[in-house]
This record gives sequence, C-alpha cells and structure tokens, in this order.
Amino acid sequence: MRIPKTGLILAALTVSGLCYAATTIDQVGQRFTQSALLVSNGETVWFLNFDDVVHNVSVFDQDDVAIDKGLQKPGETIKHLFDKNGRFKVRCSIHPRMKMMVTVR
Repeated sequence: MRIPKTGLILAALTVSGLCYAATTIDQVGQRFTQSALLVSNGETVWFLNFDDVVHNVSVFDQDDVAIDKGLQKPGETIKHLFDKNGRFKVRCSIHPRMKMMVTVR
C-alpha cells in the first residue's frame, strides 16, 4: 500500500460504531522521522518507507520479544496495531541506527 508523504498523520476511522486511530511515521535517510511516539491503546501506526533502500521493521515488547513485520521495499507501508499498554522498541533489523520508542497508554 502506498500513502503520499505528508509527515505525521493522525486519523480516526469509525467502524461499527467503534473509533480506531492511526498514526504514520516516515522513514527517510535510514531513520525514523520521530524517536519517540505516544499512542492510545488500540491505535495503529503505519510505517512509510520513503528511502531508496529496503527496511525491516520489528516491534519489541517489554520482554524484548520481537514481532517481525517483514521486509519493506521503498514506497511500501507496514502497519502495526498497538493493543497493549507499555513501552515498545521499534527497530530496523537491517539498519541498527534506525530505532524509536512507542509508548502505549
């Protein structure tokens, strides 16, 4: 899925009377555009690859268990639903300096 580059996007979707929020994080210059993010429990974060290289997004929980979101080619988008409270590390396994922290409340 391709989404036009617009920086940080906050959106809310209503499905069956429930509201779901979504946030986007760009990847530019082999870095996430934010080093930290605060989201609500149940929010989806979309990671957009605007680099000209492949990334591999992984989300680590409090026990350091990784959820590997797979390879992400240039122009592709990967999403992750944060449905548990806590602090989560997000990293690119290909580029070790690419890291950020997501806090879920």
